[in-house]
Amino acid sequence: MRKTAIVITIGIILLIAGYLLYEKWYSSESTGLWNNVPGNAVLVFESKNAVASWNDLLETSLWNSLKSIEAFKNIQADLAALDSVESGSVANLLQQNNLISMHVTEKNDFDFIFYIDFSEEKNQRTAGKLLDYFKDNPNVRFSERTYQDFKISELISKDHTFTYFINKNVFVGSFTSFLVEDVVRLVNDGFKSGFKLNNALLYDMPKLANDDGNIYINMESASLWLSSFMGAEHRKSIKELGAFSKSTFFDLDVSDAKILLNGFTLSDARSDFLSTFKAQTPIKSSLKYYIPNRAATVYRFGVSDGEQWHKELVNYWKNSAPNFLSARNKFEQQYSFSFSDLYGWMGNGLSLVQLEAFRGSGEEKLAFIHTSDAQEALNQFNTFSESLAQANGDSVYVEYFSTYEIRELEVVDFPKQAFGSLFDGFNECYFMLLGDYIVIGNSMLTLKSLIEDIENENTWGRSVAFNKFLEGNLEESNVSVIFNTRRIWEDIVDELDPRWKEFAIKYTGQIKSFDLGSIQFSKLDESFYTSIAIQYEEQPVIKEKQSYEALKSASLNNKIVTKPYVVKNHVDGSLEVAVQDSAYNFILIAQDGNVLWKDSLGQPIISDIEQVDYYKNGKLQYFFATRSALHIVDRLGNYIDGYPVTVDANLKYASVVDYDKSKRYRFFLADERGNLYLYNKDGVSLEGWNPRELTGKLAVKPFHLRVRAKDCMVAIQQDGVINIMNRRGEMMPGFPLQLDARIGTNPFINIGSDFEKTIITVLSKEGRLINFNLNGKVLSTEQLYKPAKDTRFQLVPDALGKNYIISRQDLTRLVLLTPDSQEILAKDYLSSDHLNVQYYDLGSDHKIYAVTDVAQSFTYIYNKEGQLINSRPFDSEQEIALIYFDTTKKHHVYTISGDTFKVITF
Repeated sequence: MRKTAIVITIGIILLIAGYLLYEKWYSSESTGLWNNVPGNAVLVFESKNAVASWNDLLETSLWNSLKSIEAFKNIQADLAALDSVESGSVANLLQQNNLISMHVTEKNDFDFIFYIDFSEEKNQRTAGKLLDYFKDNPNVRFSERTYQDFKISELISKDHTFTYFINKNVFVGSFTSFLVEDVVRLVNDGFKSGFKLNNALLYDMPKLANDDGNIYINMESASLWLSSFMGAEHRKSIKELGAFSKSTFFDLDVSDAKILLNGFTLSDARSDFLSTFKAQTPIKSSLKYYIPNRAATVYRFGVSDGEQWHKELVNYWKNSAPNFLSARNKFEQQYSFSFSDLYGWMGNGLSLVQLEAFRGSGEEKLAFIHTSDAQEALNQFNTFSESLAQANGDSVYVEYFSTYEIRELEVVDFPKQAFGSLFDGFNECYFMLLGDYIVIGNSMLTLKSLIEDIENENTWGRSVAFNKFLEGNLEESNVSVIFNTRRIWEDIVDELDPRWKEFAIKYTGQIKSFDLGSIQFSKLDESFYTSIAIQYEEQPVIKEKQSYEALKSASLNNKIVTKPYVVKNHVDGSLEVAVQDSAYNFILIAQDGNVLWKDSLGQPIISDIEQVDYYKNGKLQYFFATRSALHIVDRLGNYIDGYPVTVDANLKYASVVDYDKSKRYRFFLADERGNLYLYNKDGVSLEGWNPRELTGKLAVKPFHLRVRAKDCMVAIQQDGVINIMNRRGEMMPGFPLQLDARIGTNPFINIGSDFEKTIITVLSKEGRLINFNLNGKVLSTEQLYKPAKDTRFQLVPDALGKNYIISRQDLTRLVLLTPDSQEILAKDYLSSDHLNVQYYDLGSDHKIYAVTDVAQSFTYIYNKEGQLINSRPFDSEQEIALIYFDTTKKHHVYTISGDTFKVITF
């Protein structure tokens, strides 16, 4: 594992001091260091300022994180011990010319060769003293052998064997003996297959004089090296990176918060992908305003001439992927579609966005095609979608969402056929026009989520953290890859070779501290200017504390009887809080904790407080219901025209329905007996819902689903009857569905591409986990482990509906479980009353669990490992609200206790 840590810091030169061994054998003849580097090297690291770079590294926060990795724990002490052999000598030795090359040694491993120039006599003396130091060590055995007329020396300890030899004035050593033998064979072959000879043009590139070193990379070998980290089933795809370019040179600069590599990449016009951009001008992009914050990886290809790029791609595929090109030509003939026309209207490029998994639905992908003529592009796609539908004997599936029209392409993997194998994974294709882009999503839900992220300003372009990182990137490029380590982490770990997976899991925090990275290529003369930026930001560790200070608080005149509802001030974007007190006052609290206004309602609020844009002008109002009325008030506390609306019922539930995000609101209501009501935004009861009678009381509030442009009104009864109706109140085929189970908690909804693939999960009070689809078919039933007769179960969806956990309570014992019954935590509480559990999946393997003991008026907060972060629980009688701010890496917890509202941060 020592080698992995070196790669991470790109500071592998530092190991020389720890393991340098040298025998007093010196020839007056000389040879260059570079001549001795084999051509199969993955990369070569060159440094003339190793000591200065090392000392600079020790002063960074980066080192504070890396030194906790086992491989680095003792490196500083080892250097000091070696230098004590002859004070300052090791430092002087490392200031001489030296190289390190990295090589793949087996399918899942690699090692290094160290090269040091010992032309000067003082360096020979220093090396000799170091050799004596190791020879005097009783735990080291020294041996010699001859290989192809060269004397090979080895120092053997319990765990390692270090092999070395001297070629004239150059010391060559490695912990893998056959790598040293490779160098011997290279020398005897007259250096014909050396790294420098095969990559000669790299050495003519301009270089910085005072950087932290130079890195030279052979892309074919580098792809082989990267594949050594991966599981067997993923190695082939990684090896294909060898066809991206030929070789690369970088200047290295390590600072407190970033690792920068800037240099040049050479391409081979006959065989590599990068050469397809040889006639393209680097392009600037504004795509960041459309990239959701949950993007894991973004690939962007900037082109100035789409038609020319297409010609170059076709020539590239002829050599590298003839079978793919043949299938692509057949696709054009079969579907009468011209890819040349597509590239003809392509504007400044193409992008692929891979999103962090959402709602357990697997990979989510978006392809963005910039257009020079948006109408021509849309016409081509519309015509194509219509021809596909006609061929299938159907009409085009179209759905409207917000102000966008989304259409289906009834063909598998269209982006892959158009742009190459990187764009696979589109088993379903839906497209829409977004500004100057045609956007293709691999599911309808993916495109809808994109629209919501843009409208809620949850994009890179609106993120302070991302803009700060992007400022250091190349403004114009031909190829850019930007990644968020935290959001791709789980996918990476799943694909690793078992050996490296163990290492990654052990040092997750340290590796994820390299949170953002980019690799960019920009055409410049006959090569490509290349930049790699890796941002380091130490990940905050949520540690248990005795108590937390309130960031803000407000004490009211009466006891607060609702949970805190965090709402948005549409004027300045600040977050405010709405609550109701025991005198039935609706109260709005400003971000600074001051009460803005309050108004008596005369009845308790029985619904959530939801924000609506009633007038469709960007100004937000508050919708809520009391037992006999619907209310909509503006942010100043004034009722809008026509409200409140009296309802002739004893209401128990109420929620807002916006079928297609068009703001033509409906209000879905249910009374104590289970009767359903549906009102339009003007407060008029709709036909078929006045009321829509069911056969029993409801278990949870009724809700709306939209799947493939069909609206489903869902009502789940306590006796296990599932009612799913259309907008007119008519039962859908397959419903009502009798599950023969007592239900008392919220369901989990996994929306699929159609009714068959949309799955609803419910959990009975007895612990039966039941999955059924919108066709009314029960897919599975599982009885969960039930330790006692009175065990209580609760299905707890995450706050955004991404996933769910299961709560199991036996008297005072609470156990939280994953959907596959893996234990998250098990705790004992003072109270045997019902414990209220909340779950927040904040993405990037970042999860928070909140447990509120209503009887004791306490809330306990746990991190993703199930560890308590507040040993003294928060005073809280209601469910909490929790907001995570990615820019500050802080959580804000909104709590209610008696007449006091607080915001606590950790």
